[in-house]
Amino acid sequence: MNPYQPPYPGQGPSPYGPPQPPPEGRERLMRIASDQRMINIIVLVYFGTGVASSSFGGSSAPLPLRIVLGIIALGVIVAGAVFAVRMALSLHGTGMAVLFAILLLIPCVGLLALLVLNSQATSELKKAGLRVGLLGADPGQFNGWR
Repeated sequence: MNPYQPPYPGQGPSPYGPPQPPPEGRERLMRIASDQRMINIIVLVYFGTGVASSSFGGSSAPLPLRIVLGIIALGVIVAGAVFAVRMALSLHGTGMAVLFAILLLIPCVGLLALLVLNSQATSELKKAGLRVGLLGADPGQFNGWR
């Protein structure tokens, strides 16, 4: 095979691209990447609600606005916990997923647990040869896997 010649159909995956794991590993990695991306988006939305709350006057903001921002924040927290437990289940199994679910209920400890879980997901994805950015792995990397 000439390394300077572009690949043609039927030649198989490029030897210079990321390695393709077996099909069962692909599903697991795609689930981890999807959950990590959602968690990162949820954290950004949560910080956005905090900024919106403080920019509208914090506790002196109108009551309807505080209620709406509170409902959004509560939904974001619940969704973040769901995706974090799903990611812990994919990475470590049931026992650790239950432990992370309990840790997420404790305010500052939950944030630290989320950072640890995110770091483990990033290292798992990078170990598989995927690029991971601010919002997680780009879903376009999985197009050839399906």
